[in-house]
Amino acid sequence: MAGKVLKCLALLVALLPFKARAQEVYVGGAANFMTSTPAITTLVLEPRRFASFDVGISWKTADCDISDVYAAPRLGVGFSYAGMGSCATVPGSRAGDAYSLYGFLKGDLLSLGAFSAGYQAQIGASLMTHPYHKTDNPDNLLYGGPFTFLANGGVFARVQITNAWSVGLDVTFKHYSACRWFIPNRGVNAVCVGLNTGYSFGNSTVSPGGRRSSDPALKVNAPWRVAFFAGGGIHKCMAEFYADRLLPAEERQDAYTPWFKGSAGVEAVWRYCRLTSTGIQLELHYLGNMSVLPGCDEALHGKKADTYCAWAPGVGLAQELYAGPFSVGMGIGAYLYRQVGIQEYHSPLYQKITLRYYPPVLKSLFFGVAVRMHTFNQADYLEFSIGKII
Repeated sequence: MAGKVLKCLALLVALLPFKARAQEVYVGGAANFMTSTPAITTLVLEPRRFASFDVGISWKTADCDISDVYAAPRLGVGFSYAGMGSCATVPGSRAGDAYSLYGFLKGDLLSLGAFSAGYQAQIGASLMTHPYHKTDNPDNLLYGGPFTFLANGGVFARVQITNAWSVGLDVTFKHYSACRWFIPNRGVNAVCVGLNTGYSFGNSTVSPGGRRSSDPALKVNAPWRVAFFAGGGIHKCMAEFYADRLLPAEERQDAYTPWFKGSAGVEAVWRYCRLTSTGIQLELHYLGNMSVLPGCDEALHGKKADTYCAWAPGVGLAQELYAGPFSVGMGIGAYLYRQVGIQEYHSPLYQKITLRYYPPVLKSLFFGVAVRMHTFNQADYLEFSIGKII
């Protein structure tokens, strides 16, 4: 019975690219080298490296808006297995493996005959084995639940061996994080060096990096716009987790409170070309875990702060890159006032990475999802938002 199931799965995987009308398939393997963050070095023993394997399919984009601006990148979906569980760890804890499903974008920046090089980015979701447990896996502070988000980006070089076959080299930076949906949430960071091979079906579409003369130009909206926006998400408090770890293992909590966090604000944006725009945002942040912070500070530091406030105004700059009705944004801001006590205070600055959708049929509305963070590597929460252009 198991053999029949495996044969059916193999047949499904073999037929999937054709059913999905994919134009390229690839397989690859990589050596992953964990970075020396405190959460990694206290769990994983040297050498801190593991292998990963990827398979995926992709489509070329020469006949859509995105090709006009980004030189016809390939868009695709992939599956990855990362064998972190093979790493030696401190006694009593394990790192576990990761099974990931992701979407990716891969585009050429340089093309010289059969040789090409460019950029790539992946984002997806991962199933993590052996997450933190207060007694069974107490030193795995990398991820506290079975699910995380995956972000991976870097550069590639490849050589076209024949019209159909290619081989390539990738160098990327990989990050797994739960965006505090689960805690602990220090995240897994690794530098990856990989080899892969791809097979193109050689259909009538142009080659990667090419462009048809009939490709439509992107429509540029009004160069100036003002918009209101609001959003929110859930966040689990690391200060609460660290205070709980002062207790004996049998007295620690099995689960932690999901606190609401959110923001509302106004932005003024100048879209000076169809590719990108720059804007200023004024935001008012709401921090929902205020009630637990005084007790956490007293437990961890032996004292409380003079003031705790759930509201924090901020001002920041935001940059957006556009592809049709979608945009990817990066922003950095500064709190004008923030009183969150001792343990929860990380920096006077905050950062965010945003994906937005501007529906063509609802020209005055947009929808977004953003990863908010501090010190560029500490995820705060995943924020879902809606906005209105006025």
